[in-house]
Amino acid sequence: MYDIIGDIHGHADTLEVLFQKMGYKRMRGVYRHPQERKVVFVGDFIDRGPKIRETLHLVRDMCEADQALAVMGNHEYNAICFHTPHTQQGGFFRSHSVKEINQHIETMRQFAHFQAEWDSFLSWFSSLPIYLELPDFRVVHACWDQKHIDWLASNYTGMSHDFLTLACDREHPSNVYQIVEETLKGKEYRLPDGRSFTDKDGTVRNECRMRWWASADERTHFGNVLMECPEELKKVEVKDPKDLLEYRDEKPVFFGHYWLKGKPASTNANAICLDYSVAKDGILVACRTHIDKGLLKKEFIY
Repeated sequence: MYDIIGDIHGHADTLEVLFQKMGYKRMRGVYRHPQERKVVFVGDFIDRGPKIRETLHLVRDMCEADQALAVMGNHEYNAICFHTPHTQQGGFFRSHSVKEINQHIETMRQFAHFQAEWDSFLSWFSSLPIYLELPDFRVVHACWDQKHIDWLASNYTGMSHDFLTLACDREHPSNVYQIVEETLKGKEYRLPDGRSFTDKDGTVRNECRMRWWASADERTHFGNVLMECPEELKKVEVKDPKDLLEYRDEKPVFFGHYWLKGKPASTNANAICLDYSVAKDGILVACRTHIDKGLLKKEFIY
């Protein structure tokens, strides 16, 4: 079976410690499990951490040796857009303003003398799937909305120039921008009455990310279903829960992205977040899976 690992963000040493806890050993240059278990990475390998190059080599080497699978994270997607010239409009598909440069600066610094190597990783990012549908579970970086997944299954064939042109166009009627943004970055809920908050990067926002994985009995108040919810809204009742995506499928989905804190836990057994803020003094988390009497059993390891 599989061990699914959350967002790494350049923390290669922590990743290797986690491998060792789970019984993986480095053989022929690649981490392998003696019982032939494999890893699934949920994306966000780059930016922020001290060993981004080392992380990418560890992850890609495992994938190429058939010891792991990986999906694209929003940081890999952002890197593709940041470095791909927009031949029609000029510039690049992602802005090079101070905000975007600051988000990506640690990766650029660590690859400053390894341009060919970085180019090869950018090419690898473009080859990663946006989601995985495996026999016993699903994996996506930020949000599993079945309508978006169905569209991607029928239309997505890779990070071509034409696809990026649609995916980076907020106004295009095809809504490809929304599909990609929500799948890789999550759904957001616009706060009422002009309310706003300042996020972890100092950006003022008037939308909160949804806890789309929240269980049905949690969906009573905004404090339970909106992340970084303003204090004055936390106890306000949710009058129309259907406006807030809820994952109800029996097939489990694993994802990252949301910078959770504390001891790993899940209130929804079929929607499990594995991002526990390793890049913000948190922990790197894996979920070990196996089949027992026809059911998928799950165990957090960290």
